[in-house]
Amino acid sequence: MLTPVWKRRIEHWRRVMCELFYTELGEIKMEGFVTDEQLTADEAAKKKYFKPFKAGDMWGAKWQYAWFRGKAKLPAEAKGERIVARCNVGAECAIYLGTEATGAAYGFGLSVGASDRCHKEILVSKKGTPGAGFGIMIEGYGGHGPTPCGNGPVPHGVESVPEPPAKQRTMGTSTFGIWHEDLYQTYMDFTTLWHVRNNIDKESLRVSKIDDALKEFTNIVDLELPMPELLKAAKKGKALLKPLLDCKNGSTAPVMYAFGHSHIDVAWLWPLRETESKCTRTFSTQLSLMEEYPEFKFLQSQPHLFWMVKCKYPKLYERVKAAVKKGQIVPEGGMWVEADTNVTGGESLIRQFIHGKRFFKEEFGINSEMMWLPDVFGYSGSMPQIMVGCGIKYFSTQKIFWTYSGGPVFPYNTFWWEGIDGTRILAHFHNDYNSEISPDKVIERWNERVQKDGIDARLFPFGYGDGGGGPQRNHLEFIRRQKDLEGVPRVKMCNPIEFFKYEDKRKETLPSYAGELYFQEHRGTYTTQCKTKLGNRRSEFGLREAEMWGSVASAMAGYAYPMAL
Repeated sequence: MLTPVWKRRIEHWRRVMCELFYTELGEIKMEGFVTDEQLTADEAAKKKYFKPFKAGDMWGAKWQYAWFRGKAKLPAEAKGERIVARCNVGAECAIYLGTEATGAAYGFGLSVGASDRCHKEILVSKKGTPGAGFGIMIEGYGGHGPTPCGNGPVPHGVESVPEPPAKQRTMGTSTFGIWHEDLYQTYMDFTTLWHVRNNIDKESLRVSKIDDALKEFTNIVDLELPMPELLKAAKKGKALLKPLLDCKNGSTAPVMYAFGHSHIDVAWLWPLRETESKCTRTFSTQLSLMEEYPEFKFLQSQPHLFWMVKCKYPKLYERVKAAVKKGQIVPEGGMWVEADTNVTGGESLIRQFIHGKRFFKEEFGINSEMMWLPDVFGYSGSMPQIMVGCGIKYFSTQKIFWTYSGGPVFPYNTFWWEGIDGTRILAHFHNDYNSEISPDKVIERWNERVQKDGIDARLFPFGYGDGGGGPQRNHLEFIRRQKDLEGVPRVKMCNPIEFFKYEDKRKETLPSYAGELYFQEHRGTYTTQCKTKLGNRRSEFGLREAEMWGSVASAMAGYAYPMAL
């Protein structure tokens, strides 16, 4: 076993290696403007309002957006190197890139991703050419002030959501530089083995072998060397670790069916127009990852979000459709939005499936077979009957396991969910829709299954969500190393339907659970929403009246009912 001294040494090596991936080559000077409008990149580029912005400048009143642009040329040191940009405008932002070759001097043609809490670098070039120019256009969201969630009680006289100041964001410094890919890849090897040894039997020969290699690695890879020499040392360190990464599992290793995911609330702590921006940031980030990782599959469940992108960002939507055709973006989830199933009525839920499935069929040629509801507040006992009637075969969530306040734990991961009329649907509960997929998390996800017997596989969504974002490079690099790595469940990148088809083969051996899937943690959630429930019911009555009298008028007076609406 490693002594505390060796453990600290290895952790220091991991920490310092992370700081050495990036060598700055220059600053990207920015100019920009602030606006109350939500513009496209093309619209923003045509504005005459751009003025210089420097680090420390404040911007962004409530609801405001800002557009920034800058350009740079690659110096001689960039020759043949992987070049990235780190854009810091003080806010989550969408980034558009252009080069001299594309003729877009300020880069407003191609949306290449985002800068947010989990994505910091944008790829400029895989092999830099000295003298080549590139331009960047950035859309940042000023925000809408504090976004408390789950706080309280609020003392008398204290505003629970105070108004934000006139300027909320502070401009940072944007730079470009060399990304030392060899050092990054070596770090991922080193970290993978570190996670493995920390999460398996400490008395095993496997841990002993890994410990010997990690200790020797810190002797070989001197992080104080000049970069050219350090990169040579890193290659030697990588070669040292390779035999341990080549070790395979035995025949009884479980399988994690993994896919990227980013839960995006259509309406939560931001306005709907910001949901549109979150969509473009998330989709463009994931599309850029797909170019480098063709095996990557990314689930996005809500047709409404695809529709938003189609209407607002048609160029991006064409790239989305191409990725769907390749099987990289997985439009699967059944409903138009990830809908509440308790407040609304059966007819509304059926329409969710009708419109959701129709959109996926007409836009992508896909017949949606799964209901994906990771973040609603309970699951009505009538849902299995509705799902089967609408052609849905499978269901997945993880929310039922979130028993923060204690109480009985739901007993199954993979099971038959039986509705109040006896209809059954094949269901699987994973554990988290905002997840890392490093070896420690993969091992943890398998070990925390509640169904210890009778299952040998689980669903594993990974990536950052709630406010969008999705997976990052680290996730995909970890998966490549964990296809069949001794000590870790096998990780298989796939469409989640593949998992359900696998489980369907042994459906007769699975347990059943009848009735409502009650989410005990969010007790009282609906009691505070009387206005919402009243508005929903009035809307349902209004729609019923409009359809009923519209149908009568159509039958009796030849009224042309507006079916498209």
